Amino acid sequence: MLNLDNERHQGLGTMKYRFFQINWIKTLWFNFKALPWRHAIRLPILISWNVKVRSVGHISINDPVTPGMISIGVIKIDPWETNSDQIIFSNEGHITFGGRTKIHPGVRLTVQPHAELNLGERALFGCKCRVVCARSITLGHDVRFSWECQLFDTDFHFLTNLNTGRVHPRQLPVQIGDNVFIGNRCTLGKGTILPNGSVVSCCSKVSGDFSDEGENILIVGNPAKVVGKGYNMGSGWYPEAEAKLAQQME
Repeated sequence: MLNLDNERHQGLGTMKYRFFQINWIKTLWFNFKALPWRHAIRLPILISWNVKVRSVGHISINDPVTPGMISIGVIKIDPWETNSDQIIFSNEGHITFGGRTKIHPGVRLTVQPHAELNLGERALFGCKCRVVCARSITLGHDVRFSWECQLFDTDFHFLTNLNTGRVHPRQLPVQIGDNVFIGNRCTLGKGTILPNGSVVSCCSKVSGDFSDEGENILIVGNPAKVVGKGYNMGSGWYPEAEAKLAQQME
């Protein structure tokens, strides 16, 4: 786990290294509009030039609050991600940040009225992800979404069975455990429940409750199913561990 000194150092490092990628006027406005003064003065949320804020809504950050702990559009992977990929941030509900968060360019994040989006520590949304929270989405710690993923807790419209007359609910809460990796171009639909350590392979369509399958499962396909157990995906939040594994593979 990252200690508080590392959290603060990395946040300040981002502010210094990415100084010219930060829209400081919008960053100041966003922090003081979204947060109580005691938190806003520390500038925990950094906003890039490529962010369109449609609504700020209610935002909470779990203590401790450190400078630059939440990056919206500031951090990108060169040369594959560029500032031309605009972020659209629309929060009419409530977002809770549980710790450091990275939202890469091109993300579309929508939280509808009365909905709650709860993010754990070290949440990451890759370039061009789509997040729509209409009711409740809860992420544990160390949840990472790769490029172009979709995360929905709603179907947007009702589905009716014409034979029985049954109308299916269009919204169901989504719950994702700790240390979960979602590969690129995956879609997680309403009612998805993923246990700790889950790894979802790229281009999978996931819905339903996987909690009975145990932890550290490998999920693949459309519709997605469990194809293996006992897996763990590395994380860019822990570069030392990644470097150690790389040395072992040489």
